[in-house]
Amino acid sequence: MADLTEQQKREQTWNEILKNNRIFGFCKPQDPRFPEQKMPNPLQSRLLEAWLDQRYRVFTYSGANRIGKTFIGSAIAICTMAGEWLWDGTKLPISHDKPRKVRYVGQAWESHIKAVVEPYLRYWWPKSRPVQTRKNNQGIDFTWIDQGTGSQLEVMSNVQESAVFEGWEGDLVIYDEPPKRDVRIACARGLVDRGGRELFCMTLLKEAWIHREIIKATDKYGHADKTVFNINGDIFSNVGFGLKKENIEQFGKALNAEEKEARLYGKPSYMSTLVFPMFDREKHIVERFKIPLDALIDISIDFHPTKKWAVVFVATMRNGMKYVCEEINQHGNPKYIAEEIIRVCRQRSYERINSVSIDPLSKGGQGNEIDVFSIVSETLASRNMYLETASKDKEVGISILNNLLWTENEMPGLFYFRDCGMSTRQCEDLMYDAETGKPQKTDDDFPECLYRIALKDTQWYAENYNKSNNSKAVIL
Repeated sequence: MADLTEQQKREQTWNEILKNNRIFGFCKPQDPRFPEQKMPNPLQSRLLEAWLDQRYRVFTYSGANRIGKTFIGSAIAICTMAGEWLWDGTKLPISHDKPRKVRYVGQAWESHIKAVVEPYLRYWWPKSRPVQTRKNNQGIDFTWIDQGTGSQLEVMSNVQESAVFEGWEGDLVIYDEPPKRDVRIACARGLVDRGGRELFCMTLLKEAWIHREIIKATDKYGHADKTVFNINGDIFSNVGFGLKKENIEQFGKALNAEEKEARLYGKPSYMSTLVFPMFDREKHIVERFKIPLDALIDISIDFHPTKKWAVVFVATMRNGMKYVCEEINQHGNPKYIAEEIIRVCRQRSYERINSVSIDPLSKGGQGNEIDVFSIVSETLASRNMYLETASKDKEVGISILNNLLWTENEMPGLFYFRDCGMSTRQCEDLMYDAETGKPQKTDDDFPECLYRIALKDTQWYAENYNKSNNSKAVIL
């Protein structure tokens, strides 16, 4: 074999350095001479760019299998301990100069943490950076202390009791696959003092609360939470960055239709149980505008003796479009709620009240001389608003409401004002119970009001005018 040239020796030396310090070569242009030099895929590049924006406190990197979730999560964990991107020295937005504390939450100790998380931490940790580790009873390095900065990384398991996660403070929590909600709450509490961040790296096969409370997080007005940065991608995003298309297609042959949606295209599998799958924030939520005076207003009341009442107002326009234009979500006695309905109609100039209906349970059914229905009815009647009992045909109502959300014309027929937050959240989140096959009984009050209005099939009609100028003169 011919002797190596000086250039080849330098290249060989650099590649050997990269083998032991891979993170220093991350994000640098790929060079076939240096196979240990890795580039982030497009999804990972977006995450790394957003990480430098101090507005974001919660990040989700979700989607299909094999999009490099643990790969990028472990790199960010180590860089946070160092306080900078180790490949180019860019300082990370950390609000203090203390040693950093990072918590890395995996799933089962043996099958996930030992098999996946720990190897990636070792893959990225530079050999030139001294580190002290401690093992737990499972033989896993669960504590990593950076000798240069004193920063510490703690590896924990989602199978541990949530109480074990309490009493900690830190700068970053990384969840490798979805955590239990109580585990997340315990960890998030520890981020308060330092203004820390969360990173969810996951394929959402379960733990639907993450989709509702984090990915779709909103403020009280229904606006997207601007402190949350979401990335969702399919498995093909990693083609050329460690995966080959033909191997993905082979994997797809082993999956059924639902599994393909989740594992190849990143659609959470639990979304197949949504009651209103066509609801889409981008399509159905609009900014508030003044409802025309000739719009027909339907009002539906869901009566609750022990919790807040739910009242929904829907306007039907001249063009046939419908808008969820108001909602009431308050505690109160029947007279107070009825008066609130009257106040809303006056404040918003809702002139044409087409119907007001209330849950049939408001009548009590005990032969009482007075009940919730009669109190609400009497209060509304004093302002020429007449109360009726609502339909209980839930299955048909849900079907009609779905038809309004996405009509046969391939467009929405029902829209939601952005500040009607309870209606949007509950319609978006409502799911069928896995055991009964029926819609869940919790957080369903506003969808129930809506499907009862949908059952009315309100069609706009013109107002009647008395035109005295064309009438015949009469002697009175």
